[in-house]
Amino acid sequence: MLPPLLVVVGFFTSHLIPGGSSQDWDVRGVSLPPPTRGDGDAKPYIRNTANAPREFFEGDDMLLTCVVSNLGNHSVAWINNAKKSLLAVGDSPIIPDERVSILHDKAPSYNSSIIRPAGGDVWVLVIKNVKKTDSGEYVCTVNSNPPLDSRYMVTVNPRDNTTQLTKALRSNHNYTDCCQQNGVIPACWGFCAIHNILEGTTGIEPEACEKHFPNIVQCMADFRNHIPCCERERVPDICQDLCRGDYTMQEDNIQSHFSCTSYTEVTLMCISEGIELLPVSPDSPTVTVLGPTSIQVDWSHPPPNSPPADFYVVNVTTIKTFDPPMDVSLIEADEGGVGSLDSDDNKQFTLRRRTIKVPSTQKRTIVRNLAPLTWVEVSVTSMNRHGSSLPHYSVRALTQATAVNKTDVIHPTLPDVVGCCTDRGVKHYRCLRNLCDPSQRYISEPDMIVCAPWATEAFSCLANDYDHSECCQARGMPPLCVELCTGNVTKIDYKYFRCVEYFNDYRSCLMKGYNVLPGNPKTISVSNIHPTFALISWVRPDLLGDSVTSYHTLSRPLTEPTCDSLWISDVTYSIGFSEQPPYVLENLCPGTEYEVYVQALNKHGTGDPSERVIFRTPTIVHEQRLENTTYNISACCTQVNVSPGCMPLCDYRARMSHVRKLATTCTPELSKMLRCAVGGRDHRPCCKRRGVPAACMSVCSGAFVADRATPTVCMPYIGNIMMCLEEGVGVLPGPVTILHATKVTDNSVTLVWQEPQEGPNATMYQLHYQSVDKHSASHVVFALNNTQNLTDTVAEVKDLKKGSLYNFFVVAINEEGMSLPSSVITVNVTSESANGTSIAGVSSPPHSVVLEAKTATTLTIGWQPPILALPTDRFKYKIHYQAVTSDETPGKYNEHIIGPTALRLENLTPNTQYVIFVTAINDMGESRPSETLLAWTDPAYPAFVEKPTIHPINLIVEGGNMTVLCIAMGSPPPTVSLYISGLLVNQNVTRHMVTVVPNVTRNMTDISCYADNGYGTPMQASKTIRISRRPIIASDPVVRVTQEDSVTIECKVDAWPEPSLVWWRDPEGRVPVIHGGNYVIHHPAEIVSGRGIYSMKLSIKTVGENETGLYYCFARNAFGTFTRVTKITLKTPIKLEMDVTECCRVNNVSDACADACSFDELNFERVMNREECIPEFSKLMKCAADGSDHRSCCSQKGVPVHCLDWCRGEPVPRQNLCVLQWAPPIFTCFNEGKGMLPGPPQNLSIISDSSSSAHVAWKAPVKNPQAVELYRVFWRPFGNRTAMKNDTSETSMTIKGLQEGMTYEIAVKAGNSQGTSVLTPTVNFTHSSNYVTSSNLQGSSGVGVAIGGVVVVLLTTTVVVAVFFARKKHLFGGKGSANGGISFENPSYIREQNGDTVQIAETPNGSLNGNITTGMNGRVNGSISDGMHGIIGGSDIGENGISPMNINNGMWNLQTASNTTPGFQDDLPSNGGYKRFSS
Repeated sequence: MLPPLLVVVGFFTSHLIPGGSSQDWDVRGVSLPPPTRGDGDAKPYIRNTANAPREFFEGDDMLLTCVVSNLGNHSVAWINNAKKSLLAVGDSPIIPDERVSILHDKAPSYNSSIIRPAGGDVWVLVIKNVKKTDSGEYVCTVNSNPPLDSRYMVTVNPRDNTTQLTKALRSNHNYTDCCQQNGVIPACWGFCAIHNILEGTTGIEPEACEKHFPNIVQCMADFRNHIPCCERERVPDICQDLCRGDYTMQEDNIQSHFSCTSYTEVTLMCISEGIELLPVSPDSPTVTVLGPTSIQVDWSHPPPNSPPADFYVVNVTTIKTFDPPMDVSLIEADEGGVGSLDSDDNKQFTLRRRTIKVPSTQKRTIVRNLAPLTWVEVSVTSMNRHGSSLPHYSVRALTQATAVNKTDVIHPTLPDVVGCCTDRGVKHYRCLRNLCDPSQRYISEPDMIVCAPWATEAFSCLANDYDHSECCQARGMPPLCVELCTGNVTKIDYKYFRCVEYFNDYRSCLMKGYNVLPGNPKTISVSNIHPTFALISWVRPDLLGDSVTSYHTLSRPLTEPTCDSLWISDVTYSIGFSEQPPYVLENLCPGTEYEVYVQALNKHGTGDPSERVIFRTPTIVHEQRLENTTYNISACCTQVNVSPGCMPLCDYRARMSHVRKLATTCTPELSKMLRCAVGGRDHRPCCKRRGVPAACMSVCSGAFVADRATPTVCMPYIGNIMMCLEEGVGVLPGPVTILHATKVTDNSVTLVWQEPQEGPNATMYQLHYQSVDKHSASHVVFALNNTQNLTDTVAEVKDLKKGSLYNFFVVAINEEGMSLPSSVITVNVTSESANGTSIAGVSSPPHSVVLEAKTATTLTIGWQPPILALPTDRFKYKIHYQAVTSDETPGKYNEHIIGPTALRLENLTPNTQYVIFVTAINDMGESRPSETLLAWTDPAYPAFVEKPTIHPINLIVEGGNMTVLCIAMGSPPPTVSLYISGLLVNQNVTRHMVTVVPNVTRNMTDISCYADNGYGTPMQASKTIRISRRPIIASDPVVRVTQEDSVTIECKVDAWPEPSLVWWRDPEGRVPVIHGGNYVIHHPAEIVSGRGIYSMKLSIKTVGENETGLYYCFARNAFGTFTRVTKITLKTPIKLEMDVTECCRVNNVSDACADACSFDELNFERVMNREECIPEFSKLMKCAADGSDHRSCCSQKGVPVHCLDWCRGEPVPRQNLCVLQWAPPIFTCFNEGKGMLPGPPQNLSIISDSSSSAHVAWKAPVKNPQAVELYRVFWRPFGNRTAMKNDTSETSMTIKGLQEGMTYEIAVKAGNSQGTSVLTPTVNFTHSSNYVTSSNLQGSSGVGVAIGGVVVVLLTTTVVVAVFFARKKHLFGGKGSANGGISFENPSYIREQNGDTVQIAETPNGSLNGNITTGMNGRVNGSISDGMHGIIGGSDIGENGISPMNINNGMWNLQTASNTTPGFQDDLPSNGGYKRFSS
């Protein structure tokens, strides 16, 4: 025990009890701030001095921490002040109590906050298993001169229910009254009680009250200083705003979005504890300036029911401007001088803070020894042994420039004007009081009227035998009113009433004339001119200076202000008030010129103004930070190719709106942006200090750990992190660069690197190295087993083990912290490793390789970029993979080099294991491999798909939305397709495909999910749904029926749910059709089960005139109504000019169907429903056509091509189809055209005119001869397939270009603008210059006779001749053949919609079999011969072929025919009076 005893005796006798007094180390009070670190004396001081109370329960372990800096050769001791006993000195406990021990963490030789974040030596007093008797005050003291101490008030409470209840009651701090006084709305009063916040019973969401939180938090803290408790509970500094009654509003700046949630409860408990223990701040502090060097501070005592204060602390801080002063709590006061604002602005301004302790019984103190003309800020707080209050507010004051001997104010006396008026006969009290009293500043018009009789006397007395007109004129009074100032007024009339508004100026001039106003202030000057304020000084007036009570300072800008100005215009003065000079002129604009003057005031008014002073405020010069000494995060992001769209995130003060908007888009580039933000520095100590959880600590070093640092976990702490990153890049050294090994021997490695390229200078470097094996060499750590501290950029590491693998990296260090490693070197320590070349340091390998997805043929892997790398490194990644084979011989790895940090490996083998690893490549080389990933591909099995799931389940409404879910299985994942009513809607490779179908239509009833993955048979699952929809009705708009016949009309209704159906006879629904009698209503029935298609029929037994008209089919359901109209009309039989009975007989109509033929009409209704008569329809149609071609009308009514031949009396190929649907519109065309279309021409004959021409003649048609507008003649050499044509309005024409001895065919038809007739029977003739041999196929109508005789040639086959002549390509005929003729080779041509198809002519000899078609479609099988002298297809047809006919003295204008309407459609000239000639 001797050595400890000697230590104790030496400690006490040398330091603790100087002069023999033991009370020197038992002094209570607040220690002043310690000397600033780095002082030349290097005196010791205790950091974070506090005397806040500590509470423990019986049985707990008590730990009290004391941090001492610059300890030097001094010693630290722990004392129990309550028992007056020494517990420990240095590391050695003195008291014989085994529960007491000392923990000592010694500071390093260099001052590095990264190695010891707290700074200094850390001494911890430990007392285990504390007891009630351990309560009291403990002191950590240093034996310096004078001694330093840190005091701790400890309370040990019994561990029972009473203590727990007392602790809980401390959470009942209710401050609703304060909230109410500070304008917090009643809905947010739930936050005005701590227990509501802790229990979550505030009754409203925090977001709704956030704008009131500043007032709520201020009331909660109650101006008590809870920061010591928060520090004791390890609340980070960034989260201590609640501890001092502040609330930080979250803005769009990312740094305002920090998280303190985990510290909320402990903070509230500190506040609850402080409310019970801490004193309340004094009320209403005020400051009175006593002179140039002293001020008086007054305050009121706190409320008597609050914890008592032991003393008050008055803080006096000199400030440079009226802006808040910087925190100078750790800046040593400069006792050698005073920072005066009279000094040059370019000189360093020294802040001073003085602390004065005042006993709690006093409420006033005088602060002396201040500097003249200096701004000071004063605050007053209360303190007791538990802590202190916070100041309610601070008061600022300006000391005077010089001492002023304050004397009593002497007010000059006024002349007795009232007595003068009385003596001169003014008797009215109103005139004596208002007009004759010079101290009265205002007068009204009634006063002037009442006092007008005494005007001469009153104004003479007011003038006091002195002419004041000069002053009145100077003040701008009008000449009439200046007369009042002379005192010579004879009478007052209404003209003087306008002088009432100038009476104040009049009174001022009177006062000036009485010599009772002060003179003008002297020596006005402007000093301390800053961009936004200036100091105005002056000397009091010589004249009546003792009577001055205050001063007016008037100022205005003379130039356009450069900021938001308070002046209304350039002539408006801003007025300031002060009792004494100087005056601070505030709220000025930088770079603006101002005018200022001063006026003195006394009891009687305002004196003359001082001289004007003009000055200019300086502009604000922003300090520009040099680019080469700062870290530029934007430049780094640009260098690593961050996309322009993500550049807004490369900012330490990025907007949260940008973060939310770009988070998804910029996720692939997040690692690059984070590496740039970190800047190669180690920010983890700062992040730990600011409350960032351990899971997010990797973010502070520029890396993501996939399973920990997730956005959900770390996003609440983004503000904490960004604050540390921005601060760190300004104080921490940057990373070293170009690390490489220049020499490797069997037991040593020589390393060289370059110092950091930017940022603060490094004071030293730390080399880390460690022996590793080939599997652990890729493991990333920030500290290895062995280190060397260096100041140079070269290091030789010796005593290494030959043949072993070592990792090396270097970090830069300064007093603020360290950088991150920028590269790592892995070296096999043998002399052969280097081979005479240097080994470059490369980045660490990629890490966190994970399998993100897999199928039978693909593996998707992802990884994180290297952790150890320069911020500006750009990487590519090489992925190595191979299948694990059954034998142990490894195969060759497959490799892919990509830029992103994820890859899907494709075309793999199902059910196979693969080994995968990744390396990173940059300019320095390729990194070591990452960790190895073993992954299996899925086994392959065919696709399977479930029936589609559809939402909503029960009610899908037309026009709404529905969601279809297709669920499929299979490996590899199948391609899932969604079909709706046979149409592909969506397709994707997935197992769950959700498709939202908007605007559902009623035909979307069949939903199918189809899946195929290439294995097995594709699968389809379908479901039929019902679409709820309003009714839509389809019916025949017109039903034609023969009188006295029966008829049934039908409405088909598409609706769901099933509608109600009814028949009406009027649109308003007031005349329903009643079932019974002549009407039979069939009950509605669903046509197709489950489809929502219904049929409602109405049968009429006998149709007469009363039954014709409109019938309304009406349907209604829950989704709407619909009405459809059907009209019943009576049919009119087709009346013909010909003998129909004879026509039917000649065409061999069967007897069963002959009743359709009467003498002059055809009644098709009699045979429409007879199946045996369907084959007879072609014969009946021939008779009904009556020799006319009705195809133009039929085409307009929509009759299809395969039924058009009926419209000209020719047979059709599929007459069953034509009968069922198209017979009625054809009958309609027959009726419409019977009086408009002509029949065929009669008695066709031909006679030769010459060796190359012949004359053709015919007679007008029997049917409608008056309707003929022109005739068209067709001819061709016998056997040719191309015909020539020409038109004429006469009944004859000459055709040219004939050859002798050649046989020709010829036919003619008539036409008008409504259509044409059929062709005449074909006539064959042999051309000769002497005769023409011809034959009329109708026999009975005559034979053409030649000049030398007539030879009759009968054709033995049925001939159908249609001869068109296409004169040119732009003429009628569309795509004509090259020679202007028409090809007959296409056998299907006779079925096309060609208006120039010539009808079949029955010839006795049958020389032609089939139809002859003209050139609507052009030549089919090449050109025809150059017959007819080779001029048929020539361009000069008018000369050698057929000349155009001259009709009505005008030329035919033949245009290209339409391909949609049958018939020849030549546009006739307007002067011919024709509209359109349609066949």
